[in-house]
Amino acid sequence: MKLGVHHFNFELEESFFSHFESSLVKESKIFVDLEFDKKDRLFVLNFDISGSIMTDCDRCGQQFDLPIHGNYILYVKHGDKREEDADNEDVIWIPDNESMVELSETIYEFVHLSLPIKKTHPDLPNGDMGCDQEILKLLGIMDENQNKDPRWDILNNLNTN
Repeated sequence: MKLGVHHFNFELEESFFSHFESSLVKESKIFVDLEFDKKDRLFVLNFDISGSIMTDCDRCGQQFDLPIHGNYILYVKHGDKREEDADNEDVIWIPDNESMVELSETIYEFVHLSLPIKKTHPDLPNGDMGCDQEILKLLGIMDENQNKDPRWDILNNLNTN
């Protein structure tokens, strides 16, 4: 490859994530736009990850299509690993005689870093929660019943005395 900027596009689906045993992503349609800037002894890789995954809502438990997006930069340097870059996760070192880098695990990690901590249905256009309302009602009833547990009353009385 010549020096300069090159572009690559990848589409990730279930088959990609099936190679990773503990993947949180099963059903997906994710696009990776990779801008590869090749310099003399350095590659600068800019990843733009976007798409959606099928996941369970943390609030109601129903499946939904969760949009994701993330931008990440990775530096690939030629030579021996230097002390100042030993703890830097954004830098990969490869020997001078190599010019190929395996990126599948890196892309896998970037996709998982793009997932939000709390995965919930997006709100509806009218501002209501997008979750299954019937399930939310059932969860509300269960919460009320849990509050009526007499053991909690005894503990609450200890706190007020």
